[in-house]
Amino acid sequence: MVGARLKAVLPLVAGVLVAPLLVTGTAQAAVAGPDNAQTRRVNPEHLKTLTAVLDNMTQNYAKFAKSTPGPQDIFDYNIGALWKQGIDGTGTTVAVLEGWDDLQINDVVKQFDQRYGLPDPVIQTIYPSGGGHLPAVCPPGMVALGSYGSCDAWAGELELDVLSAHLIAPYAKIVISATPADSEITDDTASQVAPPEMMQAIQYISKQHLADAISISDGTGESTYTHPDAQIHAQDPGLLAAAAAGIPVLVSTGDCGVVQNLAVASSQCGNTTTTPATAAWDDSPWVTALGGTVPNFDITGKRLGPDPIWHSGKFSEGAGFSDIYSRPSYQDGVSAITQSGMRAVPDITLDSQHGTSESAPMFAGVLALAAQLNHGSVGAINKVLYGVLGPIGARAGVSDVVAGDNSFSNGTVSVPGFTATTGFDVASGWGTIDASKFVPALVLASRLQNPFTSMQRQASAALAKLSHGVQVTSTGGTSQVSAGGFLPAHPVQLAVDGHQVATLTADDQGSVGYALGQLPRGGHTVTLTSLLLTVTGSFHTSR
Repeated sequence: MVGARLKAVLPLVAGVLVAPLLVTGTAQAAVAGPDNAQTRRVNPEHLKTLTAVLDNMTQNYAKFAKSTPGPQDIFDYNIGALWKQGIDGTGTTVAVLEGWDDLQINDVVKQFDQRYGLPDPVIQTIYPSGGGHLPAVCPPGMVALGSYGSCDAWAGELELDVLSAHLIAPYAKIVISATPADSEITDDTASQVAPPEMMQAIQYISKQHLADAISISDGTGESTYTHPDAQIHAQDPGLLAAAAAGIPVLVSTGDCGVVQNLAVASSQCGNTTTTPATAAWDDSPWVTALGGTVPNFDITGKRLGPDPIWHSGKFSEGAGFSDIYSRPSYQDGVSAITQSGMRAVPDITLDSQHGTSESAPMFAGVLALAAQLNHGSVGAINKVLYGVLGPIGARAGVSDVVAGDNSFSNGTVSVPGFTATTGFDVASGWGTIDASKFVPALVLASRLQNPFTSMQRQASAALAKLSHGVQVTSTGGTSQVSAGGFLPAHPVQLAVDGHQVATLTADDQGSVGYALGQLPRGGHTVTLTSLLLTVTGSFHTSR
């Protein structure tokens, strides 16, 4: 068993294990991603720069104490211990998914870096949907969202995402995927807050392997979609593509505690559900859901105790159960705690003083450090997290969160939430991390897992099944084609034997059907192409 094997070698994890991993690799670890001399040895210039950064943060902690992302995060998660061993993000890439671009991002990052002495990262912006560029003006549906999700509102989100990832992995490249809503049709409001175009972006990034970790600080309540089950499941191909490519996706759980923002919210947590709810994307079993905690230090940098759940007024981290996704098998071991047959979130937590929009990209930075150590992406981590690292606990760098809750009250709506306690709990998942132990333990556990039962292999199989979901029936020489899994109300292009036949529109359940009429005798191939899913099937006509 992986857990038993890892427990046997865990004494090597802290300090001793890191150096061999930097200079050696395994066939299993040689997944797509950088693997060159730079990633296998300590860069003296990097070490000099980051040592100065740590000295600055230590000597001026009182000055920086309330800054986040900032020194409190570096000290809380023991990031400096990895930097000193050359694990600084070199040769890796973090992708952050955004609804719009920010032309000032380089200036913002430079100012941040000058404060601490950090190196300026390489930043690249890509436009995977809408013809590879932004529209000339913000889509009307996004404009209507105002401070909650308009194009202008995305600037602050984008800056937080980039700074959070960059702080943790300062030598990692940052890819900004600017992916607004409504590139194909004018969708419902929920799909403008959490646009399916972002799932298309994940497919593009995964196919090109443009990143070692992907972060999303966006989402909206499952129940706020017009057709929740069909619309949310129609976005599965994006997350499956990342898992199949071995790229972890980190998604924030929201900032309204045990409830969720309505898609038509006037402001963050201004209009919410009145009952417990989770958000789209973080509820998927193929992503790691990031909740929120607060580094527990005083103004001098002295630790005061375990990190508590982030809860500030009406704002706190999302935690609870999906109404869409059943409990994944990797959560079966905690079913006695969750007492639910549904997917529980979060899986783990990090600093969310600026909301859980901070914790997801910050953890993406942690996984970039792991990718450098591993010589490639570590893949979707939940099976290893639940099966190995979480149960081992502190020896694997998993730090328990034992205080705080995510109850919600805004004067109009009041809903009791979940409370953190010893060990795994719904409020905090497995807790938070000591990266100096967590990163090497994660790499080791990922290498030791059985590749035939890995999430990467499972996702590949699930994606292949979706891609061959065409049904063709023939009666009296006439063939009828049908398929499902598409985005409701979105167009689906139908082709037979490579020739375009029709443009269909998926119904409310994401299904399409079409009578092909009589076809020549012999074998035929039908292809249905949509924004997120391409389905193919072969059939034979005898008359």
